[in-house]
Amino acid sequence: MIKKLLLVCCFCPFLATAQISFSSGNSALVNASLSSGVAIGVTDMNGDGLDDIIRLDNASSLEIEYQNTNGNFTRLNYGSTGTSKWGMAIADIDKNGYNDILIGGNYNGLKIYSANSTGTDYTSTLLTNNIFVQNLNFADIDNNGTIDVFACHDVGLSKAFSNDGSGAMTENNGLINAVSTVPSDNSGNYGSIWIDYDNDDDLDLYISKCRLGVTNANDGRRVNLLFENDGNNNFTEVAVARGLVPYGQSWASSFEDIDNDGDLDCVILNHDITSMILENDGTGNFTDITASSGIATSLNNLGDGGIQVIMEDFDNDTFIDIFVTTRNGIHKLYKNDGDKTFTELSNPFPLPFGTSRIQSAAIGDLNNDGFVDVMAGFASGYNGPSSSRRDRLYFNNGNATNNWTEILLEGTTSNINGIGARIEIYGAWGKQIREVRSGESYGIMNSLKTHFGLGTATTITKIVVKWPSGNVDELLAPTINQSLTISEGSTLSTTNPSTISKLRIYPNPTSNFITVETNNRNSNVVYSLYDISGKLLHANKTLNVNNQIPLQSLATGIYMLQLHMDGETSMRKIIKE
Repeated sequence: MIKKLLLVCCFCPFLATAQISFSSGNSALVNASLSSGVAIGVTDMNGDGLDDIIRLDNASSLEIEYQNTNGNFTRLNYGSTGTSKWGMAIADIDKNGYNDILIGGNYNGLKIYSANSTGTDYTSTLLTNNIFVQNLNFADIDNNGTIDVFACHDVGLSKAFSNDGSGAMTENNGLINAVSTVPSDNSGNYGSIWIDYDNDDDLDLYISKCRLGVTNANDGRRVNLLFENDGNNNFTEVAVARGLVPYGQSWASSFEDIDNDGDLDCVILNHDITSMILENDGTGNFTDITASSGIATSLNNLGDGGIQVIMEDFDNDTFIDIFVTTRNGIHKLYKNDGDKTFTELSNPFPLPFGTSRIQSAAIGDLNNDGFVDVMAGFASGYNGPSSSRRDRLYFNNGNATNNWTEILLEGTTSNINGIGARIEIYGAWGKQIREVRSGESYGIMNSLKTHFGLGTATTITKIVVKWPSGNVDELLAPTINQSLTISEGSTLSTTNPSTISKLRIYPNPTSNFITVETNNRNSNVVYSLYDISGKLLHANKTLNVNNQIPLQSLATGIYMLQLHMDGETSMRKIIKE
């Protein structure tokens, strides 16, 4: 299969008002009768640059629907994964070019489903049965270029697993020992998120804590935790000092920049007190701005039912909006007004079941038009799939006056998905930031492709990618209204981002060969290879019949691969293992 990344322009109809609205896309699905539990995923699974849908029918049976270029989906029906699963995260842990799936539930198996070499089937590996999984994350916790596992444990200390580089995981709480600072049994771990909250270019961990039936706000089982990374993978718990302990039963949290000032702000979903919006002062200290947000009453009316909180620019106006789902009859979409206030929107989702609410959801661009769509489920309670209320795909109706860019990362020295990378874009709006994450909120997986709305701006001054390795890529004046793939080290290129996105190389790192793929079968690719000192090893070679470059004869190390295609040139860093 030739893997390609389509460069498409927005074609959504013009909407005269600021209302964000969605239409049902279920007719495009293969299985429109599936009923998810809380765990839902959206991201690219087969390396074609298009977001796909990953669901667990009845919270257990794995199905993947792959987005096609014709607007419809094709399905892989894997079958049962065991009993009810509560959490999901997705990443390419073995660096074979296809993403793998992490799922877990109530003492019924924390498992990885690893994609085969063609991405057409999966095999499962049991990590442990000894955990009641709530949220799950893939993250490079020790920043060694491999993707590790973090699993929230409802009734005990959360667990970390280290990756040996080939995708094999070993339990290792030496990666991070997420213990409570208040004496407790270390239970109550619900929503976890890895973020750089203090802008020091390393990953920190925030855990939303909840223990039903515990009424003491100072009980360690329900006091949220923030583990600050010192840059050397040493973590210190600082949530109280940073203003991120609401002393409520917190279910999930999300971090994005709501005011485009270059730091991550926070929304915390609470069950026994009002849910909260907190502003980052730029140094990692947070202030509660819920009262002045314009939606304090609405957040208070969520009651004890909040499940997911998702932050995304749904109308591409450059400002991050807030989407909240619940188990108790309501869901909310709050439009960002651009001045740290929000407006609750009226009925943005056409509901098929009367007054039913969206219980859980994951987001991504599911028709490749540059606007973020929603895969929604209507389960009951905290994880009870409903036989009468089927999942629904909601396509974003968009706004033709607003432009966009979407960016997919490929790490080389850093982990292959670029998880933990910070992406900045500059233009007439000033600066916007995003981070690449795997596993968010409470059990969901949102797209690994970062999305930016540009408003009516017609140019981007530059895109900056700050990789976990410390490498920095900078792209000047990229074309807008396109999906771009940025490979780590690619801005050594002499060409522009649209040409860079035509090429894909994998696996990387590798021990035997590199495969080069392009979205044009007729393109003639010529390569030259240099060692890290700049010495030319091979000049103007053509790919073999399998579009591969053999590396078996090279010593272990870092090399630079210069690729010539269609009269243009780009440079990629490769690692020989």
